[in-house]
Amino acid sequence: MRKTLLFLILLSVKLTFGQFRDDFSDGNFNLHPSWTGTTSQFNINSSGQLQSLLSSVNQTISLSTASHLALNAKWEFMVQLKFDPSSTNFTRIYLLSDQQDLTKSLNGYFIQIGESGNTDSYDLYRQTGTKLSKIIDGPAKVRQNTNNLSTKLRITRDELGHWELYSTAEESNSYNLEGSAIDLTFTTTNWFGLYCKYTATRSAGFIFDDFKIEALNLDTTAPQLLSINLLDEHTMETTFSEALETSSALTTDNYLLSAQNEHPVSVITTSKPNVYLLRFASMFKSGNYTLTAINIKDLKANSIGIDNTASLFYIEPYRALKGDIVINEIYADPSPSLGLPAGEFVELWNTTDRYILLNGWKYADLTTTYTFATDTIKPNAYLILCANADVALFKPFGKTIGLQSWPSLNNDKDKLSLVNAQNVLINEVTYSDSWYKDVIKKQGGYSLELIDPKNKCTGIQNWQASKQGIGGTPGQKNSVYQLQLSAEVPALLTATIIDSLTIRIDFSKYIDSTSASLTANYKINNGIGQPFKALPQLPEFTSVLLQLSIPLRRGVSHLLTVNNLTDCAGNLINPLLCTATLFMAKEAGKNDILISEILVNPRPGGVDFVEIYNNTDHIFDLATLQLANISADGSLSGVRKVSTVSTYIPAQTFWVLTSNIEAVKQQYTTENPNNFTKMPAFPAYNNDKGTVVLLNENGIIDRFDYHEKMHLPLLQNFDGVSLERISFLKETNEPGNFKSAAQAIGFATPGYRNSQQENETLKNEVWLSHKMFSPDGDGFEDGLQIDYHFIKSGNLANIYIYNENGILVRRLLKNNSIANQGHFTWDGLNDAGRLNKIGIYVIKFDTFTLNGKTKSYKQACVLAGKL
Repeated sequence: MRKTLLFLILLSVKLTFGQFRDDFSDGNFNLHPSWTGTTSQFNINSSGQLQSLLSSVNQTISLSTASHLALNAKWEFMVQLKFDPSSTNFTRIYLLSDQQDLTKSLNGYFIQIGESGNTDSYDLYRQTGTKLSKIIDGPAKVRQNTNNLSTKLRITRDELGHWELYSTAEESNSYNLEGSAIDLTFTTTNWFGLYCKYTATRSAGFIFDDFKIEALNLDTTAPQLLSINLLDEHTMETTFSEALETSSALTTDNYLLSAQNEHPVSVITTSKPNVYLLRFASMFKSGNYTLTAINIKDLKANSIGIDNTASLFYIEPYRALKGDIVINEIYADPSPSLGLPAGEFVELWNTTDRYILLNGWKYADLTTTYTFATDTIKPNAYLILCANADVALFKPFGKTIGLQSWPSLNNDKDKLSLVNAQNVLINEVTYSDSWYKDVIKKQGGYSLELIDPKNKCTGIQNWQASKQGIGGTPGQKNSVYQLQLSAEVPALLTATIIDSLTIRIDFSKYIDSTSASLTANYKINNGIGQPFKALPQLPEFTSVLLQLSIPLRRGVSHLLTVNNLTDCAGNLINPLLCTATLFMAKEAGKNDILISEILVNPRPGGVDFVEIYNNTDHIFDLATLQLANISADGSLSGVRKVSTVSTYIPAQTFWVLTSNIEAVKQQYTTENPNNFTKMPAFPAYNNDKGTVVLLNENGIIDRFDYHEKMHLPLLQNFDGVSLERISFLKETNEPGNFKSAAQAIGFATPGYRNSQQENETLKNEVWLSHKMFSPDGDGFEDGLQIDYHFIKSGNLANIYIYNENGILVRRLLKNNSIANQGHFTWDGLNDAGRLNKIGIYVIKFDTFTLNGKTKSYKQACVLAGKL
């Protein structure tokens, strides 16, 4: 007895020796267990994980802790690399090592993560001194996020040296086998640890957590019957806690169904080693069922316990209605493959919460029909249909049925149908390659996916090329799935006139093409009525093209009203946002639009511009106009379209045409900053002379032949000085009808009334807005405003200010060209920049023209202030 107890104690010590766990929840890696090595380059981050620290140099660092498990062992841990691993930035996790320093020569085994290229794998190496030998080469993996690798690894090794390497995908706890191998080169160890090689920019990107090393669990647990499920009237699905020994699992006497006191007539294996199908002779009826399993063993010969049972309440099969199962995905052109198997498939989707029996159902195209046997599709589940030869390729994606007579899918178009055992049509799809809505994806490698099975919109509106990187989503929710049953109602956004008989309407969301194609849903007033054709526009169906029988009248505003149009959820168009105004401007005739001002010799940094004036009571569309010049042979040259979109110039309005609106605004005052149009291209005009031509498709509207001699002779430099039209009642090229813009207003008036424009309704006059002012900075009458207007243009002016003793104190303006009307302001300062004394002052305003005519005006004022 004592010897036996001692043996058990020693065995217990041996099994536990070297086992450890460390999830760093204690906030350190110095105790329980203690890690040694390059400790200064690691810390515990805010998430309670071991993380490398930022470094300014490229280097290799390591940590190790005591470990002595080498056989019948299991290692588990989490690794995250927050960068794209490479041959210069990777990590090794040493499972076995005879040396504490993992950066030097040693004997042991390690997992390496990181290699050159855009894919990575998890590989097991043996290290003998400095020689490395790969013994498990894990499959390559493509990450969704190139700069983040996150996984959990599990490695096992039994006493025979059989290694198995498992990993999980990101955000998953399900382990997948990466590979296995047999190697017994080293059977002892002293250390477990981490090895990180990096460049400085990747130094802080290594994260580890949840380390666990323990003896490999030897299975002594008996299997358990976990659950049962009825698939049809005769078939029961049984699920056990683990894989079973086949002979005992296939013995029918090992199962007893209590409700019917019946053994199954057969037991059928499935693709899962812990799931078996039981076929019973009697038909299941609604009620409670309990299955008892006996004498069943697992792969380690552990027998199931006594009275091992599972129960359920059975509901009889459901008869599907139209639309309960839909054709959900079509993979007609698998070449070139982007990751999906190189074979055609069609995916069905059970959109209900009921099990649906497919026995006797028929799936067909125009030439071939397949009849289902005893197949079932689970609630809200997907079922992949493919050729019988391709079943193994698609099974990893989900439940797959191979069709012996596969209805081959045409790449360009085909008609697919699904009918139940009573020949009732459940779903039908007539697809074409236009449904991809993408010229690249249309060429192959992508599936067509259903957007919403409950969608009122059908056909191309409810299908689209897959957005999944591998080309499709067999066995899972479609990448383009989008529930259309929203409460948002559609609204009319814009209505654009293409021509007098064609209108394009744009809506706020997808619309039902069926309702959108009904001409009765559209009406235009003023006798136009409804269109004779309504064409919903591919591929988005957010716009409709209307073709009219009666053309729109120019110069008349029409109202378009849309009624009864719905979106794909059946929502009616918003009754408050269902109208649009339609307007086609009249065509401009000769002299309807006049050239009002031109600048052809801009200042440095400036650009040419042409100002036009709508000389009528109508609205015109700038998109119908062109600007040009005249070549040496007298023909039109440099014809340029004024606008590519409809832009309306109101009646009696000035408008500026230029190639750079901001450049004009920066150099001149712009009283109407919105009265500008940027032309796609501007004609070239010479500085000294040339011709500006305004025209449309009916001919020349106005023409101005300019010459630099038209400028004011007193000007020494014409740069930045525009030529302004004097009168819109005179012919454009009548001598004297264009003059230099006034210096006082900055030498140009783009977009507003010309400084030299004559007004016969005015009389010559100079006046003061108020007779007294007080330049004391209090914000009230701090300046004296001197207003003027004159009948004729081309005036030059002097404005001198005298005190009550007749002494000249300020030259406010000297020999400046001025506009026909405007004002100047005196701030009370003298020519030396000092404020004048309180008192009476005389304003003398003298004008003269180049032909010698002079005129003088005098006004008295009071400069006031505090005594």
